[in-house]
Amino acid sequence: MLRPSSRLAPTLMLVGAFLMGQLLAPTPARAFGFDIGPILGAISTAQGAITAATKAAQNVLNGSLGLIDDRLGLGVNQITNYLKGQVGAQQQIADANNMVQAELAKEVRHAEIQDLHAVNRQDCLNLEGGQAQVIAARKSGDVALALDVAKGERTRAEKGTPSWFGGGQGAQANNNAHFGKYCDDAEADAGLCTVASATMKGADEAATSMFTPPVYTGQEAIDRANAYAVTLIEPVAPAAQRGSAITSTQGQQLMPFRRSYNAAMHLSHMIVDHVLSQRAETVTLTAAQKAEAQREGIRVTDKGSSWEETELEVNRRYSGTDWQADLQAMSSDKSVLIQIALLDAQRNYLLWNSYKLQEMTAVAEAKRLAIEADEAFSRHSAGTLPVPTP
Repeated sequence: MLRPSSRLAPTLMLVGAFLMGQLLAPTPARAFGFDIGPILGAISTAQGAITAATKAAQNVLNGSLGLIDDRLGLGVNQITNYLKGQVGAQQQIADANNMVQAELAKEVRHAEIQDLHAVNRQDCLNLEGGQAQVIAARKSGDVALALDVAKGERTRAEKGTPSWFGGGQGAQANNNAHFGKYCDDAEADAGLCTVASATMKGADEAATSMFTPPVYTGQEAIDRANAYAVTLIEPVAPAAQRGSAITSTQGQQLMPFRRSYNAAMHLSHMIVDHVLSQRAETVTLTAAQKAEAQREGIRVTDKGSSWEETELEVNRRYSGTDWQADLQAMSSDKSVLIQIALLDAQRNYLLWNSYKLQEMTAVAEAKRLAIEADEAFSRHSAGTLPVPTP
């Protein structure tokens, strides 16, 4: 029972001490021994002023920040609009550029297609010249054939030819032809003939009669060339074997050799006539060929020869300014390749004609070998073999 009483007493003492402290405590203004009221009032006023200034500054700052925010927002929006407009403009520029580039590419492609399908001016000239070459060659062959036939009859001494009546008649016929057109000074002084003009005197003995003119213009020119060919190869044909000359034993033995002679002479004439025919008037020259002839300073004629036509075509490409200018102006590889192909075709044409002539000269060389073999055999066998008895 004593234990709760002992606890209550200290508690009551503490409560009493607290109440006495409250009653006896000094007032705040006098807490430090002097009056602090004015100080507290000043502090309170200062705090109010600071608070008001802070609020005013905050209001100004908030207003400024709001204004800045508004203006900045407008600026950002404007910049955004500018950027959007710039992007759109760039897209339009890109689209327009793409369209221009596509149109340019299309036009370039169209030009390429046009170049690939368009015919160059030189293509027409080359075709025209090539056709002239082929025509001239064909007609030259006709001329050579006509000469071969006539000379073959003369060599065989057929009826109507000088040697049909004998070798002497053949020789006189040749002299008469010479005196009539090609009489020289010595023959004229001897009273055999009247001296010919400077261009005709001795022309049947001059190689220039055949090889100098690019084309035999006129009958006299081709007569000179043919007369030289006759003088060179066979001025007089042997007398014809006829009558007893072919029925006798000796005549029969001679006939194979006469036929061999005729064959060899015909080949010789054929080779020379082929050369001669290349300069006969056999084709009408093209405008480009006549222009080339004028540039070269040679006689310009409407009619030309296979030899002249071929030479003009070769020279026109080698030194002609028109062909060179057109070649430089060719815009596509195709046009240049066509020119190369045509040049190659022309080279093949020339090689082919050269081959045909080489064939004839090869046969002529074979005949020469045969003559040498026959002569060697005759030298070693003549008089050494006994005549067999039946």
